[in-house]
Amino acid sequence: MKKILISVLVLTFLSLTYFASAQMKSANKLYSQLKYYRAIPYFTKVVEGKNDSDKKEATWKLAECYRRTNNPKEAALWFEQAVNFKDVPAEVFLNYGNVLRNLGRYNDAIQQFESYLSFKPEAKEGTAYLEFSRQIESWKNLEPSAVIENDSALNSRFSDFSPVYYKQGLVFISDRDYDMLDNNNYFWTGNGYLNLYFRETETSVPTKMSNEFNQAYHDGPVCFSNNESQIFTTRTLKTKWKRKDTIQTHYTGIYSAQLNVGKLAFNSFEYNNLAYSVAHPAVSEDGKLMIFSSDMPGGQGKSDLYFSELVDGKWSEPKNLGTKINTFGNEYFPFLANGTTLYFASNGHMGYGGLDLYKSEFKNGEWQEPENLKAPINSSYDDFGILLNKDLTSGRFSSNRPGGLGDDDIYKFSELKK
Repeated sequence: MKKILISVLVLTFLSLTYFASAQMKSANKLYSQLKYYRAIPYFTKVVEGKNDSDKKEATWKLAECYRRTNNPKEAALWFEQAVNFKDVPAEVFLNYGNVLRNLGRYNDAIQQFESYLSFKPEAKEGTAYLEFSRQIESWKNLEPSAVIENDSALNSRFSDFSPVYYKQGLVFISDRDYDMLDNNNYFWTGNGYLNLYFRETETSVPTKMSNEFNQAYHDGPVCFSNNESQIFTTRTLKTKWKRKDTIQTHYTGIYSAQLNVGKLAFNSFEYNNLAYSVAHPAVSEDGKLMIFSSDMPGGQGKSDLYFSELVDGKWSEPKNLGTKINTFGNEYFPFLANGTTLYFASNGHMGYGGLDLYKSEFKNGEWQEPENLKAPINSSYDDFGILLNKDLTSGRFSSNRPGGLGDDDIYKFSELKK
């Protein structure tokens, strides 16, 4: 009887060990494929299980999954546990610090950046974020830079962002086309793929644009030429590409088409490339200058802003906007208000946390030091996708700050101060 009992216990232990190992294997596979939303329950089972061998890795990767799916509160809970393990990757302290910045916990963030720098004392991002966290105290009592309100008629419980004017109405991006059976949802977030939506008037209900504008995967952000004869859009297409330590299953590029000439025929931007992302086009009023975001090799940081000029019907080879605009971090979502004023989002300049919105003027042949638009346009969360009216003191922007209707919401602003 005793031998039988021991055998049962051994088999139970081996079964639990195998189960935990299988959960970890499945979680890591999903994680390497950028399927963070789907990886969360697998990492959770490993962390909550009795097998300790994988708990350290599962804990910090679970925190990463929540960070990358824009859930900083849950991410902070798991990062807090992860940093108590020995020999976790140094980036765990860096990412925990930035999650704490998102939550406005700047003093706590300072401690994590100091820990990160103890491992990597020369790291630009650690030094910069440490200084940002220290300097933010001086911004707390500034007068509001604008008056804002949630554009509730546009927003849903999903992500809604990056509005642009079109045909007296608004085109914006949303992932509200959600598949209840999860057969055709985006593996990163668990929501639908991004699509273009159109609202004709202030009182109209937004509707999804036709399949001419939307395809099977992500569509948008988008911009239109000044006379609305041409559309430029970001599109994600399905492919399979080994990229660094992950398997990329989609690639992102810029596509354009002539409008009002029959069926839309989208053409690929000459400098799209499977090896990197090309996205977020902003085109000047005369249609001869395009600024876009890309993580192509040779940039200042992760994703930089580049420009290309239309010469004799062809786009010139992209050039980097330079070190005043681009940083060690990410620069996204450019908007050209006119030929000499650029608005964009970045997490590499002095800011509150996450993406902040900035403004730069083109003078004496170069872009000037960006100016942070300050609160309440900016917050400690992600603020991006701005649209300016002709007066340059009103418009709309996007944010995932608390208090909205969904993941990302579109906000109105007015009385923007310099």
